Amino acid sequence: MTHLHLDLVGGIAGDMTVAALLDLGIPLDELRARLLRSGLPSSDVSAAREWKGGMAGTTFSVAPETKPPHRTWQIIRALLDEADLAPRARERALDAFHRLAVAEAHVHGCAVDDVHFHEVGAMDSIVDIVSAAILLDLHDATSFSCSRVPVCEGTVSAAHGVMPLPAPATARLLVGFELLPVPGTLETVTPTGAALLASLCDGHARPLPRMTLTGTGAGLGTAELPDRPNILRVLAGVLASRDEPRRADAVVIEASIDDMDPRLYGQVAEDLFAAGALDVSLAALQMKKGRPGTLLSVLCRPELEGVLTTIVLRGTTTLGVRSHDVRRTELERRFVTVPTTYGDVRLKLGLLGGELVNASPEYEDCARAARAHGVPVKEVLAAALAAGTPHGAGTPRAKDDAPR
Repeated sequence: MTHLHLDLVGGIAGDMTVAALLDLGIPLDELRARLLRSGLPSSDVSAAREWKGGMAGTTFSVAPETKPPHRTWQIIRALLDEADLAPRARERALDAFHRLAVAEAHVHGCAVDDVHFHEVGAMDSIVDIVSAAILLDLHDATSFSCSRVPVCEGTVSAAHGVMPLPAPATARLLVGFELLPVPGTLETVTPTGAALLASLCDGHARPLPRMTLTGTGAGLGTAELPDRPNILRVLAGVLASRDEPRRADAVVIEASIDDMDPRLYGQVAEDLFAAGALDVSLAALQMKKGRPGTLLSVLCRPELEGVLTTIVLRGTTTLGVRSHDVRRTELERRFVTVPTTYGDVRLKLGLLGGELVNASPEYEDCARAARAHGVPVKEVLAAALAAGTPHGAGTPRAKDDAPR
């Protein structure tokens, strides 16, 4: 199992990610063969070794469609479901596109299944994401971390008109990551790059862990930045304690409240999650003079403490908060798709040293399937769990289980 650290020297894009993973040591012919076998159309790809900013690296490009249609998330999902891809590669591609669809739906105020992709729906963007997923599978990459994300101020022209940088959907995908302002007015992070980053790092920053370095790769972009090369570097290695759960610093923000309209807690929680909170919980308290109260607890990454504290102070009636550092023990996470009598459902797996110890169906998938078949959600949840694990434990037997 390989750990990959994404060093976003000059940003991240789909083609830069593919180029860096090729540069890490996978022959282009191997990627071509996998794409050809997948059955995806218009997958004419090329790569070249070049120099940028004093560094050697690889460029990657896909022949564009002449008149690309505006594909919906449903169309792209069906395209990926039908493609002949390794299970783990398919899941990574689906997860990246799903995150992008959710971000676009939030920005445009529509249902996720109604999202129409414009530039990102073109076949070159689809091939970028699928190629990255294929290469990650070939590298046996199972855990990820990333540097700060460089972003410029300015605008970019898109199908919906002139957009601020980072573009709205891109900004939504970057919630939970630490941004680094850099000079220039270029789009250093594209929607496909942000979707891959959010998918690999599970939607929040992950600093470089202790690891033994085994290889490096550099993907070159086409833009020119005034103070840095437009390069994405990947550092591959083996984690120092590969058989132990990852440990990550976190902060708990707390407030004891006894004078707030309880209807407001839902909106506060929604705002906290949207800003990158890892968890938000409420607990009943007995406060001074015997008054009933509520303990609001927020778990977050240290870099988001200030932002989330402000949301609590502005959105609740508390006069102050307290916070303390904690350490989290995290299982390795992996997604598979399991077939049920109600349709395919994604299952989130928790692994400890490569052993499956937890499995949880994605609730939104189950709720959607339950509505479509007119059954209680709990029936779909039970069916998905039964389909994914024998007797609720052990190695998953889903059709898309990642090989070990």
